[in-house]
Amino acid sequence: MLHDSLVPENICAAQLIIPGAVRPDAEHSSPDVLAERLYDAHVRRDGFRHHTGPLPDRTPGPFP
Repeated sequence: MLHDSLVPENICAAQLIIPGAVRPDAEHSSPDVLAERLYDAHVRRDGFRHHTGPLPDRTPGPFP
């Protein structure tokens, strides 16, 4: 994966998944919370995929 191949170059590639809308009053996705999560991911460099909150339940559709 890209993030693994960049480690020797001291480059961190990460993904921040934000379920739902970004709103000032949102518990997991307010701009202030997102800024802290991005900074934390930048400083810690402890993984590729980060979630800001729980993913919503999905109702199965016609496609698997």
